[in-house]
This record gives sequence, C-alpha cells and structure tokens, in this order.
Amino acid sequence: MDMIGILAEAFYLPEKKKKVVDVFRDENVPFGTLSKNIDFQRDVGVEEVHVTDELPSELGLKAAQRALDKAHVKAEEIDLIVDFTSIPEDYVGPTWSAAGLVQERLGLKNAFATAVNTGGCASYHLALKTVVAMMQCDDRFNTALLFAGDRTPDRNKTYYPITVASDGGSAIVLRRNSERARILGVETISIGRLHDVWYVPGLQNRTSDEAVSEELLHMYCKMDKFNEGVIPINFVMFRKVMEKLLKRLKLDFDDVDYYVYPTFSTWDQAYFMRRFKLTPDKVYTKALAKRGHVQESDMVINYAEAVEQNLIRKGDRVMVVSNGAGFAWSAALVHH
Repeated sequence: MDMIGILAEAFYLPEKKKKVVDVFRDENVPFGTLSKNIDFQRDVGVEEVHVTDELPSELGLKAAQRALDKAHVKAEEIDLIVDFTSIPEDYVGPTWSAAGLVQERLGLKNAFATAVNTGGCASYHLALKTVVAMMQCDDRFNTALLFAGDRTPDRNKTYYPITVASDGGSAIVLRRNSERARILGVETISIGRLHDVWYVPGLQNRTSDEAVSEELLHMYCKMDKFNEGVIPINFVMFRKVMEKLLKRLKLDFDDVDYYVYPTFSTWDQAYFMRRFKLTPDKVYTKALAKRGHVQESDMVINYAEAVEQNLIRKGDRVMVVSNGAGFAWSAALVHH
C-alpha cells in the first residue's frame, strides 16, 4: 500500500492580539473552582490570543498559500482539497465550506474540493484519515491540500471551562510516496451520547419569543454533561485511541518519540503528561500562554513550530492527539 507523507505544514496567525484578562472582563467569565480543585481563570495559563476581523476563509486561504509555497507545489498539481474547519465559517449553510473558495482563489483547477468537519477539534484527524484513505484507494489523488480557518465570534473567545480560543488558520500538503513525515496511521473514537456537550444553537433553536441575536451563533457548554460525561472518561479515551493505533502498527508507547497535544490549558497539559508519564521535553507546550487554543489547527501549528524549533527531528515517531466536541478522540502517528 502506498504511504502518504506530509510535504509541508504551515499556518497563519493574525498580528493583533487581545489580553485574556480583557476577554474575561468582556465575556463575564465565571469565577470559581471546577473539579480537581481547578480554578478556570487562575489555571487556564493563556495570557493572550490572536484576534482579527478577517473572514475565516481568509485565514485558511493564507495558511493554504503558505503550505503550497513551502511544499514547492504548483497549483495544477493539487488533486484534492479538504476543509477541516470545525466551527461555522463565512456562511452557515446550506452546504458551504471554504474549500471551493480556496480552489477558486488559488487556481487549483484540477482539484476536487470538499469538507470534513464534524469532529470539533478532532476534525483534523477525521480529515486526515479520510484523505489518506481516498489517496490510497484512488490513484488519481496524488497530492492533497488540507486547511482550516477559524475566527471565533466576538465575545465568544472563552470556551468555559476548557480554554480560550484564538483566531487563525493552518494547512498541510500531502503527497503519495513522500518520504517526509509519513502518516503511519490514524485512529478515531466517538461517543454519540456526548454530541451536545458543546453546541452552537443557531436560529432554529430559539424560543418563539426570543429575539434574533449573534449569541445564537456562540458556543455553549452543558456543564452537568461535561462534568458527568466527559471528565471521568477523557484520558481513558485518549489511552484507548492511542493503544488502538499502536497495536495496529505493532508498536508500543516506548516507540513514540514526541507528542503533539492541543493548547487547551496548563492544567489539562499537566494532567496529560502525568497520566502518560511524560516529561515536558516530550510534549509541545510552549505556545499555550501566547496563543491559546486555535481549534482544530492546534495540531498543525504545534507540529510546525516543534519542527522549526528542532524538537521534532528526522526519524522521530510523533503521536498527534486531540479530542473534539462532537464528541471524538483521535490519534495519528507520523514518522517524521
């Protein structure tokens, strides 16, 4: 079976930033202690996030162009475009994604354009798994562009009780039989009963006497369902999905050289490292304070920065993991 590799990964983060203390002030974020004696405002660890007035498609477009330039790939070489943005984009519907826009604006005239984005912040993995399968079963797909672009709605940067969101975009270019960053496997696990732990209500869910407002496009969390449904099993599911992947590849945890994990919060990262007995030099955590959580793009951005900083080296096996509202846990193993 042909191996699929990552030719290049790139991202775009707008220059403008907003202090998280100002985000909390503007969004009336609750004080108080969560489970395990965690105080959200005290322990989130995010100091500032990137903000912009650009449309989400522009963020994804800029990241996509950077990835193509970095990979030295011509427009006519792209056979497949997949948008893995996880939150509402320029248009909410009926079936719009920025994939067609990127195809048009970058002149990718030979590509098929579509979207895979139902896994929340695990949408990167779902898109990766889908594209690898498509490329392996159809020899017409030799080079693929995957991208995402997120601009969180105003006054909706806080995803209480997990993180603070940043605006930005990311992209990767995949190619058949590339020797660089070969994708050894991708596994995902979903739990349907947790589908609405986080949700964007939309106009269709307003009550008969409720006014139309932007808040209907804001993210909401069912705290009781989060505490009772997600917290007790979160890291159990992370272990399960990684073990499932490693078993299929006839490897174990000792064969993993480095981990890429979402930039949610300091307490979440610390718990991940404790749970899997990892030292800080094995997990990329540097970006949390100055960026926060860039949705599904975390995995691409953190991977790219770890490569740039020589924390991921040629030959390393890198475990890229995430979870996402939807609700899914995902893991990919990349042989850099």
